[in-house]
Amino acid sequence: MKTRFTIMAMVGIAVTIWALPVLGGASTVEQQRSYYLKCINDEISSCESKQALSGSRSKNLQSCVMNAMRRKAFLVQNRDTLAQEMVVQKVSMRPHAVHQYLLQRCNQEVGSIKAQKAM
Repeated sequence: MKTRFTIMAMVGIAVTIWALPVLGGASTVEQQRSYYLKCINDEISSCESKQALSGSRSKNLQSCVMNAMRRKAFLVQNRDTLAQEMVVQKVSMRPHAVHQYLLQRCNQEVGSIKAQKAM
């Protein structure tokens, strides 16, 4: 009798733990989306901060500024789409993971634009 009660309690706990994310799914998705949008806005701010280097005599710094401005334009233009993609692809909710995803998407976009211009 005691083992039957223990097994039933364990099954009940397992079902409860499994069902909680399902019940709170809508709010979890919205929380993820708002987190991703915050990270995108932080990336945009980071790109804007590099604009102060545009007056530099260094060609490397000028190149860095140009890349940052391209990234900023891409992020501003595709903000909502990127957030939705990250929700669908279940990107980890860690700043470095979001940064890597955004960098990869931006590089894909720039690469496809360069390929189109080459044709």
